[in-house]
Amino acid sequence: MSLRKRQEIQKMLRKINFDFVKEKLNALRDKANGLLKGKKSDGPANNRSVKTEPAAAKASAAPKPHKTGLGKPSNTVAGLIPEDDIYASSAGNNPSLKIKEEDLFMGNSGDFLRPISESDVEDIDLKPLGDDLPQMVKARKKILISQIFRDLFSGLIVAICAIACALLLAESYITKPAPVYAWLAFIPFAIAIFNMRSAVYSFIVGWLTGGIFYFVILHWISGTVFEGLGNNGIATLSLTALSCVLAVQFALFSLGSYYLKRLPLLWPLACACLWVGLEILHQLIALKFMAFPWFVLGYTQFNFLYLIQISSYTGVYGVSFVVIFTSLVAGYLFLRIHRAAKVFYFILAVCVLLLTLSFGHQVIKEQLNYMQASPNNLRIALMQPYTHKLFIAGYDEDVVYTIAGQMEALKGKKASLVIWPESSLPGDLLSSEYMDYIKEQSKELNVWQIFGGTEVIGGEQYVAAVLVNEEGISDDYKKTRLVPFGEFLPFQGILGGFYEGNGITSLTGTFTEGKDPGKVFVITADVPGKNKKAEYQFGTEICFESIFPSIYRAQALSGADFFVNISNDGWFLVSAAPYQHLRANVFRAVENRRPLLRSTNTGISAWIDSLGKIRFETGLDKQESSVFNFVFQDRDTKTFYTTHGDLFAYICLALAVPLVIFSMVFLSVRNEY
Repeated sequence: MSLRKRQEIQKMLRKINFDFVKEKLNALRDKANGLLKGKKSDGPANNRSVKTEPAAAKASAAPKPHKTGLGKPSNTVAGLIPEDDIYASSAGNNPSLKIKEEDLFMGNSGDFLRPISESDVEDIDLKPLGDDLPQMVKARKKILISQIFRDLFSGLIVAICAIACALLLAESYITKPAPVYAWLAFIPFAIAIFNMRSAVYSFIVGWLTGGIFYFVILHWISGTVFEGLGNNGIATLSLTALSCVLAVQFALFSLGSYYLKRLPLLWPLACACLWVGLEILHQLIALKFMAFPWFVLGYTQFNFLYLIQISSYTGVYGVSFVVIFTSLVAGYLFLRIHRAAKVFYFILAVCVLLLTLSFGHQVIKEQLNYMQASPNNLRIALMQPYTHKLFIAGYDEDVVYTIAGQMEALKGKKASLVIWPESSLPGDLLSSEYMDYIKEQSKELNVWQIFGGTEVIGGEQYVAAVLVNEEGISDDYKKTRLVPFGEFLPFQGILGGFYEGNGITSLTGTFTEGKDPGKVFVITADVPGKNKKAEYQFGTEICFESIFPSIYRAQALSGADFFVNISNDGWFLVSAAPYQHLRANVFRAVENRRPLLRSTNTGISAWIDSLGKIRFETGLDKQESSVFNFVFQDRDTKTFYTTHGDLFAYICLALAVPLVIFSMVFLSVRNEY
């Protein structure tokens, strides 16, 4: 080669960019490696033993895919693995997943969006993930088994708490007074509510709790129905059906409490208001529609005189509030709630209880002083003839014979008012063949007498009480609240055909309600120790009406100085019912600050003073007569409750309902305990 030609070649080589050439060579090498891998994947399976380039080398050589707003393609391996694992900055972020983004894509950067072929997938080493998979499955099974056992344990706790709540409440309301159990009953209820995880579950558990409770305390219903109809199947069905219907109140309370736990800092107070609201709602339904408000929580405290004095302001519902609020706070202390909230409610419950008892102590002191200042003194005879079985068997003459024998025993007792129970005279009181005899006895004994029985006016039958003196019937009162299925059949217009087709009748007949609940009787009687007569006014209530405070209020507003309740508790047989019936009357006396006289056919007859203290009571299932000096005061003043009624209960209802609705609608599940 000539010198000149050689110089030209050297000059050309000096002008070449060797960096550019190096880059091109590297690109050709990468492309060759890619072709070699493609051929290797086409070979037999045993050729996979050929060593491949380490992942680290591939990571240094393969171009990283650019990030786009579209994210990872769903049809690549990258779309099958969580983004956080794929884009982990180091293996420490996810030690169980060693795959990097560079290992998932083959070829040039232009192949980034290309779906990975089966050959590519086979070449990816997933061994680290495969080794951890059994452990992950085992962990998942362990968590599932743990969840099952936790749910079973939680369900067992709820069941035990629900049964405990029902039985404690029942124990506080059956024959022997045990008011302390009512204070304990809602401790397990609070624990149960905070272990419930669904509204439906809460409703069902509450309904079952109420069903158990009512089945226990109303067990006498089956005996009453059996005595009236003689059918054991219908008797059992009546008890079960009534228990299930009344249990709806418990179910609604449980459901509302479940939603209110989304407001954990208000829960005890809101739930106490909800309970009282449901009690007054039950009473309203009974007044306007049909219900059986036999149980009110406050009734369990009938012999706790210092506590029940607030009833003159709040009615029995104030006592219910104090009991359930204190019990819920006690249960609240066992929950995983902020300690400051527990301390606050503990102090608040103690303050409420102390203030209530302090008020009761002051009222009792004032009332005792008032009762000792110039009291009225009226000679009373409470008659308990024990004629129920004779009455329902139709032995009318034997009933009158028994009454005549007890009247004979009254001679020389100087009674001013003789009180006979409901169903004391057979037949129509207004045209009774026995009324002439009663008039003669009233004249001979110089007494007023009250008899319970039936009046027939214009073809309508009424359960009535008549006031009799020597001139005959002076006045009468017609019962305004009748017993469903006992004195009338509900929904007669709709279900009349069904009743007739199945031979269903009410136990004692079909009666019509009276229209004047505020009716009062007026009598004149000699003033002991003075040569003059005085006029006295009193209201009369018949049997079932004792659980309706509005009737007593109406009579107190009409000027009644005391109340007379007449009843035929012989239908209850020897059971808890006569005791439960008596306890409701205690609160009617305290609410209106008027004493109450009670005469029953088979017991329990009693004298209850204006403080709610039972001065004396007769035995159950016995024939007795009691003559005593009844001491009471003229009551020109009205209590707050007499004037304003159930204002406290309505306030509780007005507070509870919006809170439940707010919790249900506006608070999410995340706010639950």
